[in-house]
Amino acid sequence: MTTHIIGIGRLSWGSVERRSDRYGAVILMADGDSLAPVSAYITPDGAAVGQRGTIVAEVLEIRQSTHIGDLFRGLFPETPTVGDRIVLGTGTLFTEAAGFDGVTAVGLHPDVPRSSDWLDPKALYRAHEQTVRLVFEPDGGNDESVHECCCDE
Repeated sequence: MTTHIIGIGRLSWGSVERRSDRYGAVILMADGDSLAPVSAYITPDGAAVGQRGTIVAEVLEIRQSTHIGDLFRGLFPETPTVGDRIVLGTGTLFTEAAGFDGVTAVGLHPDVPRSSDWLDPKALYRAHEQTVRLVFEPDGGNDESVHECCCDE
């Protein structure tokens, strides 16, 4: 199996991910941040949907994140280094509506059903608003049984 590029852009996620503690899907922005309007979102390449593997954010450009963090968990944005490979999680790849204005999110259903932390929240805050190449590294698995949401949203 070969690495699959999902897209290139500034990594973020919809606010419901933090509020629900799911932390299961991310979006890619062409520009903007938590404070400035985003003019465009990058539609993720979903060619690998349904495959099991790992999502990695390869840092191409850094900036200071404008996100306040997850105060309840004590998680705050960190600034990585260009070239860092930040492993966001492992599971079965999916895409879904991000919940606003036709934006598509990409994420991973976990191998063991759970309602929170489908992706690694600490890794997400390390990659937040950084320009990344989001890649999917398949491990050869294909599990159609985990495509249904396993949490109350």
